[in-house]
Amino acid sequence: MTMEQEKRMAGDYEVYQALPIGRVEVVLGIDITNTEKPYLVCYCSQNNLFGIDQYYGAEGYADYLVAMQEFTKLLQWEIEKLQTERATITEPMPPIQPDQCLPIKSDDDLGGRIVVTRLDWLRPEFRTADHQLIWVTGGFGASGNSRGRAIYAETLYSGDEYRYNREDLMGFLKPEHTPTWAAEKLAQRQAEQAPSKPRPRGEAR
Repeated sequence: MTMEQEKRMAGDYEVYQALPIGRVEVVLGIDITNTEKPYLVCYCSQNNLFGIDQYYGAEGYADYLVAMQEFTKLLQWEIEKLQTERATITEPMPPIQPDQCLPIKSDDDLGGRIVVTRLDWLRPEFRTADHQLIWVTGGFGASGNSRGRAIYAETLYSGDEYRYNREDLMGFLKPEHTPTWAAEKLAQRQAEQAPSKPRPRGEAR
């Protein structure tokens, strides 16, 4: 593979800086052949079916320092969003450790179950229990003994949807380590998915 092929590109711009923060990356790109706006600032997300880079919110700039000002402004916005999000969580959320989990076996079917993500898979700002506990909703990797890897799940606390690989998961949380909030969220989720009882014949609608 050549050096040219290894370059990460955002359209015509080579990615010069890409800092992950929150659920995105803030990206600064450079295209030295663009004489009018050689600098690009945008967001990048990989939370999609194929886990590929998706760039959006792009803006071009003629001056490097102006582009860097915008780059740092976007970073600060994302930090403030995370601080606001954390302020709404009233329960303690210590990270879940490996010894609090039961291992996932290759023949385990994960669909409809609560599992724990590995801490090192999460970005540092998300290494807390509310981001580790997820409800598996599908994907080829959710089936036992499957050759597939992709798993689709929702975080148990917030309901946000993400794509994972099976190796990103640490295990099943041991019952004695289940936080109260998680038990309540699970009961709520199960109640929502329970089939509704048929109405008795003749009951008013």
